[in-house]
Amino acid sequence: MTKIQFELSPKPSKTEKAEKGLSGFVPVKTRWVIERSNSWMERCKSLVKSFERTLEHSTTKIHLCFLRLLLRRLAVS
Repeated sequence: MTKIQFELSPKPSKTEKAEKGLSGFVPVKTRWVIERSNSWMERCKSLVKSFERTLEHSTTKIHLCFLRLLLRRLAVS
């Protein structure tokens, strides 16, 4: 397996929020994308628990989940 390295986006400090005139929860752009994608995946009932025996099958199910999401959005527009 290859090593995966993550780089966290820093949260805005209180002074940065005050400079921009923001208060409370402020979404960080890159973190927001990850959290949104995770919540979309949780909607797929087949991905709630990991029943797959191989990594290949698990990644295929994730691809199918996002494909279904994209097809639904294309069908609406």
